[in-house]
Amino acid sequence: MTMRFLVCFLLAAALFPAWPLHAAQLRLECPEVIGIGLPFVVRVESDEPMDKLLVEWGGKKLQVPGAGERSVEFLLGSDVLKSRPGSQTLRVTRLGLSPLAVETYILVEKRDFPEQRLTVPPDMATPPAAVQERIAAENALVRETLARVSPVSHLSLPLIRPVPGGVSSAYGLRRFFNDLERNPHRGLDLEAGLGDPVRAAAAGQVVLAADHYYGGRSVFIDHGLGVYSVYMHLDEFKVGQGAMVEAGQIIGLAGKTGRVTGPHLHLGLYVLDLAVDPSALFFKTGQ
Repeated sequence: MTMRFLVCFLLAAALFPAWPLHAAQLRLECPEVIGIGLPFVVRVESDEPMDKLLVEWGGKKLQVPGAGERSVEFLLGSDVLKSRPGSQTLRVTRLGLSPLAVETYILVEKRDFPEQRLTVPPDMATPPAAVQERIAAENALVRETLARVSPVSHLSLPLIRPVPGGVSSAYGLRRFFNDLERNPHRGLDLEAGLGDPVRAAAAGQVVLAADHYYGGRSVFIDHGLGVYSVYMHLDEFKVGQGAMVEAGQIIGLAGKTGRVTGPHLHLGLYVLDLAVDPSALFFKTGQ
């Protein structure tokens, strides 16, 4: 899809004749149209150094440190399950002694995704009552983890591909397990052999390393500003919870734990708890 970009300016007129030189400016660069489930970069430029920005998007709020810079970039996106097509408001406010806000609209377009039908053990398609409490506890822990927003960003784009294998299941697939329809695929399955090294897609901190019913052995890395990458179905951990990792560092070995039909890596990418398509960030814009 060809991405059209929109640049918005907000000019604050001088309140007094004694301020004749210029009006305050805040420049916002972002896509005008984006397909549902796709992440996108927002760039904010200011006529004066920024202390902090308040970003409002998709019913969520994010504070982005300005660190005295005149230009700041951050990542946003939408989710094939949680988001809806249509015009969405993006509002950015420069906080501090000279507050200023700019608001624009981004059209989130519907995308058509193919079906995928998988055969798994019956307990993985319809978990028995005995494991429902475990699944609920794991889901609650994941939601709590992804809801935290660290104030410092470690993210650098493009992402590093965690394994060299191709895509076996794309983001957004309408999934059926044993002919039962379940949630759409909110990540990317990459081909990997049992025991293949799995590398961190970007620098960050390991905030969760645990064995889950569906995801198997999984590692969650916090990249800051609400961005997390998730690596599921691992055979073995190579990092522990709390560790800081560099982009490309081996964090585990590929496996077939959890709900799988064979060894592979499930890569998830979350922005403000919205699952976005990681494949869009493997390459720089235009490549």
